[in-house]
Amino acid sequence: MLRKWILLGLLCVAQPLLADPSQIYLLGGFTYKGTPITTAVLLEDKRVMTLDQCQDFVRFQIRGNERGKNYFRHYVRIERKGVNIVSRYTCLETDLKVSHWNDHDFYKQVYLIDLRKGHKFTLFKDTNSCWASIRKDPDKHSRQLFCAKMSQTVK
Repeated sequence: MLRKWILLGLLCVAQPLLADPSQIYLLGGFTYKGTPITTAVLLEDKRVMTLDQCQDFVRFQIRGNERGKNYFRHYVRIERKGVNIVSRYTCLETDLKVSHWNDHDFYKQVYLIDLRKGHKFTLFKDTNSCWASIRKDPDKHSRQLFCAKMSQTVK
């Protein structure tokens, strides 16, 4: 009887260690209209546990008119009058290690973000070399393949 309780206790303790380390992120891409210049952020909220929950948030909270849940809290600030920023949101489930986002940090990392088959983040030294790498790709500067400046590190 004691062995069963010890085994049950070990299983309860080991359960968090065996859990899937993947995290749900909301990828926000913000493009200055008429240019290929994009900034991106990966937002996480511990209350969002499934990809469906994140996609429902994007569908109903951001694009729709329901305002009930306050997940992935962020604000898109327009610095100057006449600047038009286009927002795009995509939900990702990944086991990549992403640093926390702080909107006061510099957006100095340049990533090629490829969402065509899963999701892939490739770090470049500058924006021009990132754009050069996708110059001949028919999907360049689309929702699925774009270069973006980020203030976070993705590994």
